[in-house]
Amino acid sequence: MATFKKIRHILYPDLTITLALYTGLDSCKELRKSVMDGTIVASLLKTAMIVDPFQVLTAANKAVHLSQTNNMTTKNVHSEILFCLSPTKNISESFRSFGAADSDTSVFVAIVDDVEDKTLTRISEILGQSPAEIDGVASLADTDLITKAYKLSEDELSVYPLLDSLVSRIAAKEIITAGKGKS
Repeated sequence: MATFKKIRHILYPDLTITLALYTGLDSCKELRKSVMDGTIVASLLKTAMIVDPFQVLTAANKAVHLSQTNNMTTKNVHSEILFCLSPTKNISESFRSFGAADSDTSVFVAIVDDVEDKTLTRISEILGQSPAEIDGVASLADTDLITKAYKLSEDELSVYPLLDSLVSRIAAKEIITAGKGKS
């Protein structure tokens, strides 16, 4: 089992996406401060909203593509990952719902183009630990919160697994939210 995953983007093979999970933290405050001041360039995701690394990989692939085609809604590819994860078109709400908070004791990290793992190493130094087993994120997910955020019905979940519903909504966000304003 891998503690973190590094995936080469299929459309842009010169770019990588690194995914890592950190658990058992006192807080995310120092790491969030480093991201906010630009010392660290990464997406810090709320683990309660992540059921599987593939969910984040889907959003990260979409964010990289939007970045490469100059079609991002947010200012950088890492904030675009957060925005792509969210079912809403409201950027602030996306950050609030899917971004890690200072008080969080776990964080899921996504880093674009960390070829030599320098950013991941620096994150581990700030947090004082190595990444945990990445597939452990499933045990941290709050399925009730996720179901509510994505407005998933019992009927839908009786037919499709939760991950399939989430990935479909991430991939088709623009179609699903078309004409709904900033909801």
